[in-house]
Amino acid sequence: MSYFSSRRDQSSSSANTLTPTPQPPPAVRTFLLLERDYRPSLHPLFSRFLGYRSESAKPPYDPLPIPPFCWLVHIPLKYEVWLFAFIGSFGSILLLESIASTHTVFHDVYGSPLIITSFGAASVLLFGVIESPLAQPRNLIFGNFAGALIGTAITKLFTLNGNEEEYKILLENREFHGRPFINGGLTVSVTLLVTLILGLVHPPSGATALAAATEPFIVTLSWTYLPIILCSSLLVLAWALFINNLGRRRYPTYWWAPGRSFVMEPTPEPRARGREEVKMKRLEEGVLRSQEDGGRAQEG
Repeated sequence: MSYFSSRRDQSSSSANTLTPTPQPPPAVRTFLLLERDYRPSLHPLFSRFLGYRSESAKPPYDPLPIPPFCWLVHIPLKYEVWLFAFIGSFGSILLLESIASTHTVFHDVYGSPLIITSFGAASVLLFGVIESPLAQPRNLIFGNFAGALIGTAITKLFTLNGNEEEYKILLENREFHGRPFINGGLTVSVTLLVTLILGLVHPPSGATALAAATEPFIVTLSWTYLPIILCSSLLVLAWALFINNLGRRRYPTYWWAPGRSFVMEPTPEPRARGREEVKMKRLEEGVLRSQEDGGRAQEG
């Protein structure tokens, strides 16, 4: 008995001396989770075009305090939204087309087409519904890049053993064949699944992936399609940061993740509350009875 009791004492003492797993310090944890916002420490002009507004400011925000933007307060907000949506979408497509058609790395090195059509859908999001989570920078850049990567990789699997030319002929002749048809559906489905899992859903990424599977010119680009998509996304983002922060709106709403929100627990239903009260009453009665029994036992 003494042996077992000593073993129990040793095990309990060792359990008490166990130290918990060390947690990273708050500064490191904040950096890893990207919780700290550095924009307030920047010059107000720079922080404005990064989407920052003071915590006391309420939408609609003050426009840029120089003419003609300061005059926007005299027109209804919806007209301002329409105006900047038109200018923003027109300018973004014109920017990509001009870079792809002149002597730049897009034209001379990558052999980029005039425009990747999925950026038409991206411009609708970035300049029409700028508050949508689907239009925020993380979804734009990583979602589009994921679509290009998945579309190119799966197409490479379907064109193994030197079958790329045959694959492109099937696409150009629009013949019914298993490889192009299955590849087209598979690239979009896999892209959607991956972006859902990673929280990077961006509707134009489906078109980005589909182009890599069904457009012969994009199939020819192969892996150079990836830097074209990445650079185009960054250019459109830069233009959106400028045009969407001139007026009374702001973009982006967030860079990496939305701000935390506190959710109140739902109020229990009356029946559930009644059941809890009955249980508590029975528990209290049981405690009182045990105390009474103990008192009587002591008296006896």
